[in-house]
Amino acid sequence: MKKKGIIILIVVLLALAGAAGAIYYVLHNKKASNEELVYATKISDLNGGYDLTESRYMGTVESQEVKGVNRDSDKKVKELYVKEEDEVKAGDVLFEYDTESMELQLRQLELELTSINNNIATLNQQIASLTTEKAAAPAEEQLSYSAQIQNLQAQVNQANYDASAKQLEIDRQKLSMENTKVVAPMDGIIKTINENNSTSSSDNNSNYDNNNNNNNNSSDSTSNAYITIMAKGDYRIKATASELTVRSMTEGQSMIVRSRVDDSTWTGTVTKIDLEHPDNGNSNEYYSSSGTTATKYPFYISLDSTDGLMLGQHVYVEADYGQGDVKEGLWLDEYYIMQEDDGAYVWAENAKGYIEKRKVELGEYDENMMRYQILSGLTEDDYIAYPEERVKEGMKVTHNYEDVVTDDTGISDDGSYDNATGGDADSNDTEAYDLNTEGSVDEIAPQEEFVPDSGEVQ
Repeated sequence: MKKKGIIILIVVLLALAGAAGAIYYVLHNKKASNEELVYATKISDLNGGYDLTESRYMGTVESQEVKGVNRDSDKKVKELYVKEEDEVKAGDVLFEYDTESMELQLRQLELELTSINNNIATLNQQIASLTTEKAAAPAEEQLSYSAQIQNLQAQVNQANYDASAKQLEIDRQKLSMENTKVVAPMDGIIKTINENNSTSSSDNNSNYDNNNNNNNNSSDSTSNAYITIMAKGDYRIKATASELTVRSMTEGQSMIVRSRVDDSTWTGTVTKIDLEHPDNGNSNEYYSSSGTTATKYPFYISLDSTDGLMLGQHVYVEADYGQGDVKEGLWLDEYYIMQEDDGAYVWAENAKGYIEKRKVELGEYDENMMRYQILSGLTEDDYIAYPEERVKEGMKVTHNYEDVVTDDTGISDDGSYDNATGGDADSNDTEAYDLNTEGSVDEIAPQEEFVPDSGEVQ
């Protein structure tokens, strides 16, 4: 019995020890799991590549010069030799008028002129006869003869005028018959063919409407032309910006144009912002969850070089604030830096994986990029955190967005900063973009992005 009691006591002691261990394990791990984390980003990641959250606009390469070719409503087109997207050279035949109908019309005009001339001859004969009779008539009949002669002379004058006008018609018809083939006024691409176009020969002596004033939109004089030709080689970029951002743009502003398929870039300046003619295409931008749309307006960019561009090519456009310049040394966005009386600091991860307040030495400042050169205190391999008020020295660092608590940090599960839930980031409204299935950037709802309030186009 005594031995049995000892065994029971040992079992009880072991059970109590196990329970104590379990409680310690649970409490210890609970404390570890409740430890507040701060997310830190590697500096080399901050400085590497272009951030797709920066504002970009969709653009298209188009010609600087557009010419419209009209057709005469009085003539019938015998044959059209081109179709849309055809490439033509100056002097190439675009279409030809039907000469058979023109010849019939010429013969009709000549018959009408002959009739007028015959009438003039008859009137002159009548005048001559009346003049002879007047000479032999008594005095009391002289006045009657004079009135008849004056009336006939007026008819002759009108007939002579009609004959001159008819001769002009004949001359014009003969000229038209000599120029039955209408040719391209310049090298280019056939942009449109408008079968409903017709211009009377009396409206304009020229077949061409020339548009070279950089107003390539629906109000152009070429918009109703029979054939519209876009010049090749002399390109510009047409892009659109929503009503939320277009007024922050200025003519003369430097822009960067990026290829959608490779790393090619071009530079240029905004030459026109057309607020009078909203884009009527299917490109309205949804910017709220309720489905409200924002109207888009076209703007145009004159390029410094067009090498490598193709007419009709789709590109990305963004404001040029120096992001394309390659700078030596380490540069850091100013919103990561805390300026204090005794110097500049950043929140950096130490060797043990905890956040610390680290002093850095600043060099040059880039006003366009809003970045400081870091002379000492950091390397490309260091991790730094955004200086939120909640960040305290000694907090555990994580490099994974998923680890960051969402209830009071202002950082959502996907790692983006949400001012509605917390955080004090000085954010700025931007037009955001998302990668679609083809890898291109599409405009989506503008949202609060974690970027400095730079005052640049967003």
